[in-house]
Amino acid sequence: MRPIAKAFCPAVVWKNRIRCMSTLYPRVPDSLRTNLAGALPSPSLALDVQPDVAKCDPAIGRGMADQPQAKAPGSTPGRKDTRYYSLDLWRGAACLMLVLYHATFYGDYHFRMGDPATWSLAGLPLYLFRHCWVGVPIFFVISGYCIAASVDSLRRRPHSLRDYFIRRVRRIYPPLWAMCGIAVVFILAMSRFPIVSANCEQLFDLSTLSLGQWLGNTLAAESWRHHLGGGAPMYLMPNTWTLCYEEQFYVVTGVLLAVASRRFFHAAAWLTLAVVVARPILAWCGVSSAGFFWDGHWIMFATGMLVYHDLNSSAARQRWITLSVLLLGFGYGAVERVVGSDPAQRHMGEYFVVAFVFAAALLYLRRWDLPIARHWALAPLQWIGQRSYSIYLTHYLPVVVVSSLLAYGGLRSEWQVATIVVPVCVLVMLPGAILFYELVERRFINRPLADRPRMVEPVQSDPASRLTVQV
Repeated sequence: MRPIAKAFCPAVVWKNRIRCMSTLYPRVPDSLRTNLAGALPSPSLALDVQPDVAKCDPAIGRGMADQPQAKAPGSTPGRKDTRYYSLDLWRGAACLMLVLYHATFYGDYHFRMGDPATWSLAGLPLYLFRHCWVGVPIFFVISGYCIAASVDSLRRRPHSLRDYFIRRVRRIYPPLWAMCGIAVVFILAMSRFPIVSANCEQLFDLSTLSLGQWLGNTLAAESWRHHLGGGAPMYLMPNTWTLCYEEQFYVVTGVLLAVASRRFFHAAAWLTLAVVVARPILAWCGVSSAGFFWDGHWIMFATGMLVYHDLNSSAARQRWITLSVLLLGFGYGAVERVVGSDPAQRHMGEYFVVAFVFAAALLYLRRWDLPIARHWALAPLQWIGQRSYSIYLTHYLPVVVVSSLLAYGGLRSEWQVATIVVPVCVLVMLPGAILFYELVERRFINRPLADRPRMVEPVQSDPASRLTVQV
């Protein structure tokens, strides 16, 4: 049987010869030995083929049993794939939701779910568009998952804290600064048209901005900057208030990485519990926390981190703990939606409900992650998700200007906004977003951590022949 197997599997013979030579001549580095063995195709036959040299020299046979086996190209032994491939799709859906929501600002809105007398087939699409703000908590949950994955990979590397902040600054700020410059030019150009300045409420006179407000916009700190002085919050792109929270999330996560890298997820859990406890205490004491991460927005970000930890770090039997936390969070948001003392607090409760429901959906849909990500019908959302930061930065100003002008022209009714204004706004903003992505954003996209060279020390049979190689 063995001669027949060798005749049909010459790769087995050559692989065994290479291993035998590497044992007889220990000066050959293990890395070269493994690469040569791995370069030959491994037979998939279920045959018990033993090397001839093992019969001739029992010592050599034992030595070969201790050799490291060649891994499949691209595989990482003992390391689970933490990538959630369909997150780009969900990010694209959330981004498109916000574009639709911003396109409805100037429509006549009559549909009320609690009043059947206002129900109409034409008003239903606009009602749905007006509730596309749900993209905000979805964004926060996705961001929490992605940052948790980044930190979990970086904390096992040298200089992890430095790399973490360099990657965050490089990814966020250069495109933001470029868009701030474009926004200044756009606002100045639109101010020359009285019809625009008279009808678009989101545009303002740039000369009214204080130095603190300019700094708050360029540093993504405008949501909380007013606590230090310099006037009330005023945004060049009003939708960038969410980016101000994102930057706080990144800073807080970096601090947790610095002080508790080995217990990162435990520290994040304790911080989240502290935020939950502190919110009602600060409100009862009359201390304003508006614009800071502890006003409640951190809870949505931490929900994404919880999803990452459950899918990639915790044991399967601990899933009930995660589901219990999500259920408690859902109840927490529902109670705040009902008993909130002001509209902002009740709206925060709605954010919580959406965030925890979406987190539970991510847990459930993980088993179909790749089929969802590769489905041809969802490719447009995947494409939008990969360019979501460019769309996020560039869409707001042209969308509100176009929708205000169309409303001035008489397109205000529910069916007109849903069927004409919204599609026109999407078509108008897309070319600018694509151009911004190609010319600006893609130059500052970080390489995946797995593609970065890192120094490893392979296992050697001869300590004198140890090498350091780059993989």
